Amino acid sequence: MSTERINAELALLREGGVDVEYYPEQGAIMYRDVSTAGAMLGLPTTSHVVVPVPGGYPASAIDLAGLPVGSPLIGRVKGSPSGPTIAIDEQQYQSISYHPYGNEGGVWDPNKEGFHTYYGWILTWLSRLK
Repeated sequence: MSTERINAELALLREGGVDVEYYPEQGAIMYRDVSTAGAMLGLPTTSHVVVPVPGGYPASAIDLAGLPVGSPLIGRVKGSPSGPTIAIDEQQYQSISYHPYGNEGGVWDPNKEGFHTYYGWILTWLSRLK
């Protein structure tokens, strides 16, 4: 895993105004206050999203996304709760089986994709609530 690369990707997001943090001890990235399509459904309009850093990153594709345990968005986003929770700042985040690469996101290209581009998939994921 390349901490230097992760930090460079997150710097690009921060330049664009995204509130994002790397938690190396937990092996995860947190995108804070990400917009959702929740307003029209009476659901939260923002949410923190946690994404685990895959082993072998960047050769391994980014996969999964986590929402706060108990979030009303769970079950309304694409994918099902899967795997263990991740604890960050005294909050537990439930992993959701969200896999854009290999599906609508095409094939993972470690030379182009990263946490800076995965943010776009997170925005799409949270804009397609059911």
